[in-house]
Amino acid sequence: CNPNTPYTLYHFAVDSEVIVSFELEDSIKKGAKETIEYLTQTDTKVVMATGDNQAVATRVAKEIGIDNFKSEMTPIDKADYIDSLKEQGRVVVMVGDGVNDALALSKADVAIAMGKGADVALAISDVVILNDSLRGIKDSFVISRRTYKFIKQNLGLSLVYNLITIPVAIAGFVIPLVAALSMSLSSLLVVGNSIRIKEKY
Repeated sequence: CNPNTPYTLYHFAVDSEVIVSFELEDSIKKGAKETIEYLTQTDTKVVMATGDNQAVATRVAKEIGIDNFKSEMTPIDKADYIDSLKEQGRVVVMVGDGVNDALALSKADVAIAMGKGADVALAISDVVILNDSLRGIKDSFVISRRTYKFIKQNLGLSLVYNLITIPVAIAGFVIPLVAALSMSLSSLLVVGNSIRIKEKY
């Protein structure tokens, strides 16, 4: 493979004589640039780790807007790189779809696999993007952030509600039936607020 060409080269030879050569180029997945832009805007550091040569990695990174990338990495190199990031105290989300990504996916804090990826990658991953579009990765981050936000809101609602109603109940200002109903109301508030997660973002 010529490190100076932005393509992956394959040569077919018979008796040490090259019969035919192929220049192969991976197509960029739909939504890749949009997803990278979103992650960058939310202060998420994006690093592309690939087994392709330097020229191919440079071309792809430039096309989709990734500033940091590592090329010519073996599966073990990828796994070691993730270990090094975790040793620095970073939370690592790994996205992959091939057999060569399986080891690195197993090392990540959160492993995301594309739906049409290798079976071993799907088995190891915590999240599987069923439509095989990188837009699903953006959606995963948006939904997880919204969920975390609503969890904090629900904890706050429950805390405030109980701080108000429990002292009132202890003081004897409400009958047990009303106290029981008020606890149900607290649960309804939390459930109602959680339903808002499904609102279009």
